[in-house]
Amino acid sequence: MARVSRSAYLEAALEVLAEAGSEGLTVAELCARLGVTKGSFYHHFTGMPELVSALLRFWADERSQRLIEVSSAEPDPVARYELLLRIAEGLPHGAEAALRAWGRSNPEVHAVVTRVDAARERHIAESMRLFGLSEERAGLRARMAISLLVGVQQRENPVDVVTLRAMLEELNATLPALPGAALSE
Repeated sequence: MARVSRSAYLEAALEVLAEAGSEGLTVAELCARLGVTKGSFYHHFTGMPELVSALLRFWADERSQRLIEVSSAEPDPVARYELLLRIAEGLPHGAEAALRAWGRSNPEVHAVVTRVDAARERHIAESMRLFGLSEERAGLRARMAISLLVGVQQRENPVDVVTLRAMLEELNATLPALPGAALSE
């Protein structure tokens, strides 16, 4: 039997969510996927409630907050915009869709999904303001971008990241300083 880390369980849990939804996320499935015994799971977690809490923290921290921090370090608006597009392409879309579905029946999941979406929206609005947009217009574009991302995640499995990127680019094609921008504020 292989020894696996706590983070390996969390990564595997995201994969299970993407493939089988919250109903498929079980101790047995995680152990089978990782090639370990249930004892290994219980070495890292007291049970599924602790795994779920850890998974939500991991997703919020590693798939949202850390990426926001990386993006925030880029002062150039065009370079940051390009980085945000790459980040959007690389998100665990299947797992995020499953988390959103799960959040409709699980208050803990719902609270974290809501918090992640709000943080992402705030960061996108801040990034849009770097282009000289008013707070109101930047906030509206950010809300549209998050709504587009969530909609695509709910509609497509798997997410066509090429089309997602094209839609996000189209949404913001009028930003000043972007190549091909036709209109400005």
